[in-house]
Formats: sequence, structure tokens, C-alpha cells
Amino acid sequence: MIKKEINIIGGGCAALSLARLIHNLPNYKFNLFIGNKNKTNKDHFWGFWKVKINDDAYKKANHVWSKWSINTNDSKHILTSVKHPYCVIKRKKWLGICKKQLPSQKYTILENDVLEKDGQLFVKNKKINGDLVFDSRPPKIPNNILLQHFEGFVVTSEKDVFDQDIVTLMDFRCDQSRGMHFIYLLPFSKRKALVESTMFSKTVENKEFYSAEISKYLKKYFNLVKFTKSDHEKGIIPMHYISCVSREFFNIGTRGGAVRPSSGYAFTFIQKQAFQIISQIKNRKKINTQIHNAIDLFLDEIFINVINEYPILASKIFSSLGRILNGDEMAKFMSGNASLLTTCKIIISMPKIPFIKSFFYVVYRKWFNLP
Repeated sequence: MIKKEINIIGGGCAALSLARLIHNLPNYKFNLFIGNKNKTNKDHFWGFWKVKINDDAYKKANHVWSKWSINTNDSKHILTSVKHPYCVIKRKKWLGICKKQLPSQKYTILENDVLEKDGQLFVKNKKINGDLVFDSRPPKIPNNILLQHFEGFVVTSEKDVFDQDIVTLMDFRCDQSRGMHFIYLLPFSKRKALVESTMFSKTVENKEFYSAEISKYLKKYFNLVKFTKSDHEKGIIPMHYISCVSREFFNIGTRGGAVRPSSGYAFTFIQKQAFQIISQIKNRKKINTQIHNAIDLFLDEIFINVINEYPILASKIFSSLGRILNGDEMAKFMSGNASLLTTCKIIISMPKIPFIKSFFYVVYRKWFNLP
């Protein structure tokens, strides 16, 4: 029996998360085109809340916390979930786990870069064919859109300063003059933590800004002046729904719409997408890589417009989430599994006038098919 062939483009989270599941398809062989650009020693953390779909990653997570906080100048909300804790796993660790799970059936790993021309994919001037092709190459980010941009590092102190039991998911007690801005802090121990300065705006700041904000924050709220830095991290995530459409292949990962526009979280949604694709192939169903429901995407668009137009309201909006939701509800909401009741609670808690204006603005754009 001649096996069918699957070609997967990329060597990152989306490509390898899909490739590790192909053992569920014994009638297929596959090729993995990792490309030269994926030969990197860079490492970073991927965050997610534990849900059923990412249980494998939860079991191998580098760190797990059952509590996280949202802080503003006026409030501090601590949410707790034992069932859905907040987790992080390092990039290299997860990709290594995926590689160990690659199926025993015949496959080939190619380190040549893939190029696209006229809607078709080529490697060494040879068209990539196969029964199914999945592309996870980074997409082009549209101009003039809201971006989530961040930079930070692991801080090591000579004294106990961090509460190792609580993640600081968002702390808005920092400079808000350039857009929505918060500090994200993962305490690995009482003396060690990942600290990132994160912004939602259209303009990326220079690296000195993020570093200075982190230093000011640590001094003001932890009385920490002397510390060492390691494991530098930075990134830019589009706060915009990106889902590339191709005639001859399927897009996955960021280019396949896996990133949640309102939060930038992607790890759990990439896992959902991978399991969904395998199930569709196995059951001979039409492949659909869409994993965000239409209501969530519509609400995300409204939210993003509000943040873009009224960034000063960000702390109030996220503080409301911490006030009205319990830990389980928030974890499910951030993972795309919110109940109708949770969604209604969130809508009711939002500032009315800005969100109503944004609602009509988004509807107007959709009605006239505006970009």
C-alpha cells in the first residue's frame, strides 16, 4: 500500500506540534521542512493555562502556578485555579518533546528554506507537492495595526524579594503615557523571576525604554536595585486577526490564525489547531484550520479598537476581569473555552460608552468591507 504524503513547512511550535501527532495517521508519511532560519539557539517561555488540549505540555511544564494577580494603582485582584493553573514551558523543551514523539513511519527532515512564488511553495527551485501541505512560516505583519511588543529578562537577586506562589500577570503601575503598558512577572523562586515590560501600541519602543521601566518597577515595588540579568526575551505580536488564505496548501500557526488577537496567546490554540487537523484527516473530513469562534473574534475586534482609541482605560478593563471572574472562568476565557455566562459577565462589566462606540465602528467597517 502506497502511503500518502504530508509536507509540513517550518520548525517551530506549530509545525512540530502537528508533526508529533502524525503517528495517529499510519497511512501517511511526511516531510518536515525546518529551514535554515530555525537553526537558532534562542530560547524563551510560552505561557498557557492548563486545559485538556495542552495536558502534555502541562505535565512537562518548567513552572506551574495556581495563583495570578492583576494590579493597578487602585486595586489588586488575585485569582486562583487548581484545576486550570498558569504554566510556562520553554521553547527548546517543547520542541524537543515534539521531536521525540515524531512517528516511526518514514519521514524526512530538510533544512532548506522554502520560498513562495505565485501562490506555490518551492525548495531548491522544486515545487513542494504531496497530498497535504501545511505552512507555518511567519506571515507579514500588516502596517498601522496595534502591536503587542515586549522585552525583558530573568532577574536574579541576592536576597528574597519575590512571592514565588503568585504570577503577576499584569501590573499597570508603570508609565502609561505611550500606550497600554504593564509589567509581567513570573517568579521562579524567591530570588529569581522573569520580568517583562509589555505594551499594546502601534509604535515599538527602543530597548532602553523596556529595561528602564523594569528597573524602575523593581526598585519601587521590590526595593531591588542590585541584580543580575540573563535569558533576554523580546517579541512583537500583531493585535490583529491574521489568517492567510492559500489555494494549494493550508496555513497553520500565526499565519493560520492561531494567535488570539486580544491577548497574543498562541500556544494552547496551536495545540487545538494541530489536534483538529489530525482528527479531520483521520475522519476524512474537509480540513478547516479555524480554531477561534466568530463571536470571540468579533468581541476581540471591538476590544482592540477600544484599547487603540482609549489606552488609558486598559487598567480599568483588566481590573474588571479580575474582579468579576474567578480563576477557572478567566483560565477558560483566555483559552477560548468561555461559557456564555462568562462572556455575558465580561460584556456587562466593560465601560459602556467606549465599547458601544467601538461596536458600531466595527459593524460599520464590516458592513462596508473596510480594512
